[in-house]
Amino acid sequence: MLVALDVDRESADGYTTPGQYVEVTAPGASGFFVLAGEPTAGSAAHTWELLVRNAGDAADLLVTRPLGSTVEVTHPIGTGLPGPLAEEAPVIVAVVGSALGLARPVMRLRVGAGHASSTELFIGLRAAVDLPLRDEVSAWADAGVRIVLCLSRAELEHHLDVVPRAERAAGYVQHAVARLGRSPIRIIAAGPDAMLAELRALSGADVVTNRG
Repeated sequence: MLVALDVDRESADGYTTPGQYVEVTAPGASGFFVLAGEPTAGSAAHTWELLVRNAGDAADLLVTRPLGSTVEVTHPIGTGLPGPLAEEAPVIVAVVGSALGLARPVMRLRVGAGHASSTELFIGLRAAVDLPLRDEVSAWADAGVRIVLCLSRAELEHHLDVVPRAERAAGYVQHAVARLGRSPIRIIAAGPDAMLAELRALSGADVVTNRG
């Protein structure tokens, strides 16, 4: 679920680069969440979006609290993803589940800059039906981004209405990227440690990571 937080101007100006994250605290729970919208520094916007799954503690509170509830949130943490994100050079973005929140502002930047055709997005899921933000992912595919749904349940023929233009691959994200048969120039990745380690081991890959 996408959760929106209205923040003050000073906090909004602290979100400068995709990959930054915040800590959200509510009574009895706290958790870290990557900022899933476009940077708000210098813009009129003062709303942050978080892609949240029901995973206990603060995540559960965020998705069940009534509209208008108050939570404590830190200023953006970290410097975000390094290097230019909207340049023409080819980029692979590899994420698992709700880490799609990290990919979201990167996709928007690259599509907006006219570099959709040099962008590949690999998304790890148990099954296609688990994909969040389906309409947005479909829009990226329509714009020219190569979308690959990496399904650990290997149900490649199920739910073909989920992003019809997407490719399907059985297994984990890192294995689908390795099967490309070429050395990626740059990979932006968020997911489990084992996935990140295998992506770093790919020959010639410059892997920028956010654990997610």
